[in-house]
Amino acid sequence: MNYIDAHMHIADCKEWQLLPDVVQCSSCHTEQEFLFVESLSQKYPNHVFPTFGIHPQNPDVTLFPLLEKLAEEQRLSAVGEAGFDFFTPEFAAMWDMQREVWHLQLELAQRYQLPLVIHCRRAMDKIFLYCKELKKLPAVVFHGFPGSCQEAQNILQRGIEGYFSFGKELLRGRKNSIRCVQELPLERLLTETDAPYQTLRNQEATPPQDIRLVYQEFAKIRDIPEAALKNPLEANFQRIFTRKDT
Repeated sequence: MNYIDAHMHIADCKEWQLLPDVVQCSSCHTEQEFLFVESLSQKYPNHVFPTFGIHPQNPDVTLFPLLEKLAEEQRLSAVGEAGFDFFTPEFAAMWDMQREVWHLQLELAQRYQLPLVIHCRRAMDKIFLYCKELKKLPAVVFHGFPGSCQEAQNILQRGIEGYFSFGKELLRGRKNSIRCVQELPLERLLTETDAPYQTLRNQEATPPQDIRLVYQEFAKIRDIPEAALKNPLEANFQRIFTRKDT
């Protein structure tokens, strides 16, 4: 049984090393990052899964040909992270560019029937504009899901194959995240670190090992033994990210 880290950034983690009991999905946003993570996925099959996306904080449309090539060559576990970020005025000012690259990535995920990993901050209303399109995807993973439990349930009720991933926000005591973990079906939940980001107070960087802390808190919130989480969460991960042709 493995720990599942459904969202992290291997290329940004200093002195990264394989954790033999952890399965990791690593998001990439440059060609150099992707090639590095892809090499690790080949070295450690079934433990490292690469994704590539145009991040809304850097909505650079010139990255799309690379993303399209990776999808065509079946080198991706998913598209993303992609989405909307209005957390700062600077990010919000890029709305037109964010929307352009979002449309491109959403269409690409549909065309190749790839899962889509969503980054969303202060923009859940934008996501709900695309429920019809998201419903066409094999899976939609909401990394660090920022919404309420009611919004998550609404997404599922609309027929979207949604999965909701949580990490350090559980340790920070974020009420919406805790309620989601308490009330959503276990088969719709994932765990993550977002390493080296999403730190706790007085923590300079999140190490991948912190997935164990996330599991401890997750189990406490669900009021079940930690060991009882491993099989269901790993099954969720494999259902999403394992290509059907392998």
